[in-house]
Amino acid sequence: MATDLDTMSTKELAVELGFPEGSERYQKAKAELNYRQLKGLEQQQIAMLVQMRAIEVQRGAGTAEAKAAEASTISAKAAERAAEAAERNSKYLLWSVFIASILAIASAVSAYYSYWSAVHPR
Repeated sequence: MATDLDTMSTKELAVELGFPEGSERYQKAKAELNYRQLKGLEQQQIAMLVQMRAIEVQRGAGTAEAKAAEASTISAKAAERAAEAAERNSKYLLWSVFIASILAIASAVSAYYSYWSAVHPR
């Protein structure tokens, strides 16, 4: 049987706790059990601190996501305004092409009458 308590399994430690309460083996086993329980509590406390830190990080991530969503909304509104401006510009362009074509037709008619006048004098 192992006499080094820190390397004993839980079953072996339970066997040691079967000795009379006043015995040295019982006292050592009880001390080892208390030590393992405290060590487990310490590990639980560390895990709790890690979880608390993870919660803080998640809160920060939530704030960052909210800001990103707000920025995305602003960007979408800007894109919408840009699309409206492009639509206005295309309408202006269409009207200018229409007017330019009317002026080109008027110029062609004027050139025809000038040619007709030059070729067929009165």
